[in-house]
Amino acid sequence: MALKGTITYKGIDVADTHAVVVRANQDCNYSFNQEDNSVVKTLKAYALVRFYKDKAAYEADKGNYYNQAEIAFIPSVANGANLNIIKQSYLAMKAMDAYKDMTDV
Repeated sequence: MALKGTITYKGIDVADTHAVVVRANQDCNYSFNQEDNSVVKTLKAYALVRFYKDKAAYEADKGNYYNQAEIAFIPSVANGANLNIIKQSYLAMKAMDAYKDMTDV
């Protein structure tokens, strides 16, 4: 699973960029609301994405990426949602302006 598309890196458009989520995790934090004595649950997810020149560069050497970025999003835990955090990371990326034109590969 990966995304493919054009990414602008340091002012240069890199066509056929191969974007791969290499790490994803989610956190659940609880806080106390003093106004109504309730407990508030907050979900957050983070993913580390590495960008390769193209799929061939990724397959040849997974350590030879030209950039990486960490994305943050709120994971879905709704009934019927795909609970796979890696898949949710790719969906979150495609919802961001910088990656909205990328396609699944």
